[in-house]
Parts: sequence; structure tokens; C-alpha cells
Amino acid sequence: MGGFSQRAQMLLRDYAPASGADSAAALSLPVAIAAGQGGQPMDALFLYNETPGGGRPFAWAVFEAGGGKLVSFSHCGYADFVPTGDYPPDMPIDLNTPHPLPPSQMAEGRREMFTLYERMRDFLLHPTPGEEQREMLTRYATLFEAYACLGHRPFYKALAPGFIEWLGFDWEGPVMPAACGQSSAPGTVEELRELFLQKIQTDAHKQQLFDQMHTELVQHKNNLLSALTRPLEGDVIKAIDDIDKAVGIYRSRQYTPDNYRRMFALFEGVRTDLADLLYRNGVEPYTCGGNNVDVARQKIIDTLPTDKKRQDKKIATRHATGWEKDGKIIRPERVSVYVYQSKGEQKEAQSSENADQLG
Repeated sequence: MGGFSQRAQMLLRDYAPASGADSAAALSLPVAIAAGQGGQPMDALFLYNETPGGGRPFAWAVFEAGGGKLVSFSHCGYADFVPTGDYPPDMPIDLNTPHPLPPSQMAEGRREMFTLYERMRDFLLHPTPGEEQREMLTRYATLFEAYACLGHRPFYKALAPGFIEWLGFDWEGPVMPAACGQSSAPGTVEELRELFLQKIQTDAHKQQLFDQMHTELVQHKNNLLSALTRPLEGDVIKAIDDIDKAVGIYRSRQYTPDNYRRMFALFEGVRTDLADLLYRNGVEPYTCGGNNVDVARQKIIDTLPTDKKRQDKKIATRHATGWEKDGKIIRPERVSVYVYQSKGEQKEAQSSENADQLG
């Protein structure tokens, strides 16, 4: 959750030991509290000991929304949250969830909660969220029900009663240890939680299968690509070998017109071999007919002035052929074109160029 999460972890690291908490100190899930009239809701949480029979809050903290700046931090006793009659000091608090999940799935679910909480920030505690916002809220509420242990419900409700009500929860009365693991709302919330836990386990299995299929697909694609390019690689290597052999032969020979003609013919042959190699792989050269420029198949790399209007925008020079494969342009034909200028304009342009050179 960005800055908020980082500051919360710093709290846990810096303040928990000073509060007499042991190494099992942990952070609650974040909740939203009203920031005053017209203000943006702030983030709040409590710190507790994650030990058997423990779990009672020993501190709470409030942060600015989004930025993570600490607004307040207070040591507290659990009695500051709930009546001692509901939670006697000798009553253990069960921190287990009704349906324990593997650590990897627990971590994944909490990450999704933090992401949803940030996305909901624009409408936190809004009395009438829109349809899309309502779907997001429902998803977050389901996650909150699944990942907030039953023993902490009174503490969440005491810290942020408006937020708990906004999520649609009706958490009335204390949650006794014997109640942990039992249905708190038969036929409604419990069924929803059960469906969610089944879904997250199914989603994890689907993700594992998807990752496996993706790995196999990438491997198959790489093998197929390698099989397709292997003949091309072999032909290029042969061309390089032929050039190396020819250079070695003619480097040791004395220069003569006959040797020059032979080497020239040899390199023309290399050019033909490379063109044949491309042709075998579906790549063919092309040259557009006529003197008109075809911008879809030709690229203008230079312009030449002309005082003949009939030559305006006509091809002046063809520098390199184009190449295509299966009707798709790999490299367009390179050309220069004429651009009409009157003789006066040409003289003026020439004078300006000369002045620039002298300057």
C-alpha cells in the first residue's frame, strides 16, 4: 500500500519493542476513519501480539490518506477498544481464521486487499457508491471477512465503526473463543466466505496450470522458431566461409586486372547467393515501375531541384531495391525525387548556400 504500508512497518519495527511487545508483534488490516467535516478519510490500524492467547491491541496509529504520513500514535490497552466485561483479561483470543489457507494464498489475498483498498480510496465511506464501486466494495468486504480473524472483530468495530458498517457487516456482541470456527451468520456471510475460500483455492490451482501451460507454450515457440531459422543460419554461415576463403586466396595473389575481374565476379556471386537465400525464405526484391512515387512502397531519402515542371515529384534516382515477404514490406525502395523550383529560386537558394559556407 505504498507509503502507508512502509510507515506501518516502521511503526511495528520501532515502537513494538518499546511497548513491551515481543517478536510476534503484528499489524491489523487497515481501516478507514472519518477525518472531520469535509476531510478525506484517514487510514487506521492497531498493533497486537500474534501469540496463542494473545492478540490484544497494545497500540493504534492513524495515517494521512494515501501519503502514509503518521498523524497520531498511542499506546493503549485492549479495554480502550471493548468493554472488559466482554473480554476479561484472562480470556484468550483465538487468532485463527475459520478456514486456514496456505501461507502463499494468505499472502496473495492480503496483497489483493491492499490493492483494492487503494483503488477504493476515492470513495471510501461514501454513502452511495456507483455500480462498479459497489462491486469493488463487495469483493473487498468478502476478503476482509475471510482474512480478519473472528477474535478481532470487536476491535475493528471499536476502532472504525463507520467503516465496518459501510462494508455491510453486522458484528454484534463479543466473539467468544468457542465461537471461532463456527458460523456467525448461517446462510449469509458464512456461505459467502466458504464460497470465496473455495474460489481462491480453485484460482490458485488454475494459476498453477496456466503458468505450466505458458512455460510449455514458450518452449514450443522457441523450438519452432529455432527449427525455422536453422536452414537460414546454415546458409549465412556458408556465405561467410566462402568470403573468408576467397579473401585468403586473393590476398596472397599479386594484383592483376585478371585477378581483379575474378574477385569482382566472385563477390557478385556472393550477392546472388544471398538473394537466393532470401528467396528460399519467402523474401523477394521489388522495384516500382514508372516515375511516379508510390509512398506505400517507396521511401524518399533525398530531393533534387529542377526547373522543369513536368519532372516535379518524379523519381530522379533509385538508390536501393525494396524487399517484401508475403505481400508485406520489409524495406521500402529507396529513391530521390525532383522538386520544382524556378531558375530564380534556384539561384537564390544557391546564393544562400554559398553565403552560409562563407560565413
